[in-house]
Amino acid sequence: SQNVIIRFDYYIDVFATAEYRPFLRTFAMLLWSSWSIFLLNLLVHIILRGFWIGAIGLRYVSGDIDFDTLNYSDRFKNYYKSRIGSFDEYIERIERLSSVIFSFTFLLFFMLLSFIVFNIVFALIIAVIHKFLAEDLSETIIGFFGLFYYGLGLIVLIDFFTLGAFKKIKENTVSTIYFWIYRFYSTVSLSFFYRPLLLNFIDNSYTRKLFFLAIPYGLVLLALSGLFLENYAYFPSFETDNRYATRIHAESIHYIYYDDERQAYYNSFRRDGDRIDKEAIHYASLPTYEVSSSELKIFLRYTSKDDEQIKELYPELYPFRKRGLRHKVFFSNRQKDESNKLDSLEAVETRTARSIIRKGIVPENADPDLIAKFKNYKESELDQALEEIHSDYNDQSYAYEEERISNIKEGLKNLYSVKLDDVRINDDLECEYYIHPNMKERGLLCYYPIDSVSYGKHMLKINKEDARAIRVPFRKIK
Repeated sequence: SQNVIIRFDYYIDVFATAEYRPFLRTFAMLLWSSWSIFLLNLLVHIILRGFWIGAIGLRYVSGDIDFDTLNYSDRFKNYYKSRIGSFDEYIERIERLSSVIFSFTFLLFFMLLSFIVFNIVFALIIAVIHKFLAEDLSETIIGFFGLFYYGLGLIVLIDFFTLGAFKKIKENTVSTIYFWIYRFYSTVSLSFFYRPLLLNFIDNSYTRKLFFLAIPYGLVLLALSGLFLENYAYFPSFETDNRYATRIHAESIHYIYYDDERQAYYNSFRRDGDRIDKEAIHYASLPTYEVSSSELKIFLRYTSKDDEQIKELYPELYPFRKRGLRHKVFFSNRQKDESNKLDSLEAVETRTARSIIRKGIVPENADPDLIAKFKNYKESELDQALEEIHSDYNDQSYAYEEERISNIKEGLKNLYSVKLDDVRINDDLECEYYIHPNMKERGLLCYYPIDSVSYGKHMLKINKEDARAIRVPFRKIK
């Protein structure tokens, strides 16, 4: 149903990672287009089928049309006979049209599916090229491959809508070359799946006319989907693609930037337990527009697409977990920190201690400091020495992870440029990792002292490298 597609689209926006969002978006587009096609076509089919059943019932009761009984003039009698014919012929025409519309619905769906799969295959190949080749080389290869892929695909598309113009070429060389091109695109678009339906559709003059309506029909549906009714001409839009979007946010109180306003918005649409899908925080959020405390709280959201920027700006920082599709049983989600040598150093020191204390043998190339450390231990003190080694490295590991967590937090904070009344305040922000209760958005909850800030309206300007700056106003009150 439509609600299932809406919810699927919603979960893509909120939870999908950057790697898989384009593919999920493409699939969502297929679902929406398919829903539109099936809704309209099958609705028409149901109406025609119902009319057809009604006509059959009437034929059983009333028989054929008796034009003589109607006592019309010869002009109208001849006109109706030529236009309608017998009632049985009329019923047959309705039945044929109903059947054709039903099959046309699935033909349109499979044609759309072919187009989507065709582009998904190209996107997957691009992803593989980007993964395994250097950026400069990959861009060149992708450019040539795209020209080749879509260029030959255009030829196949022309052949498709001309009902096989290239397939009718009798010259053997041309026919052989095009045959293999056709086979390739037949595979990558999955068009072989519905080809019997297509061929049976275009080999008949009656159904062939409907086939040529596929493109204008699709364009009409696309055009109709963009229609909406505008009722508020002098109230500015909050959409981000408007040329005045940045300015209007500075002159308004938009619920998406304030926790209390956002919750009030959700509650206003909740009736008798009905569920409303929440909207994820875009970049930042304040608890409220009116601030009476001595500290201003600012939530800065972290998204999956920030990973690449952090990796580029701070290559020395190792992430906590691995990106991508994982499995709880077969694949570990832990990211090994290559810069952390403490585990290997502990293993070396443990082996050295065992060798010196238990066997009295100094390992070759052993660290002189370790030799001096363990040479006076007795064999009965081996467990004590090992416990001291483990405790020491445990403390070092704890300190290392503490520094790592702090450095990553600082890196996340520096993805943003935060200004209060055009004065940068990043260095004065005290931030902690935070999962926002709105929709479990991950990010940092930062505090900034505003004791010295005057009462009245102030402006936060929050900017990210890969996104448009936003302005979030707040008012300090007594």
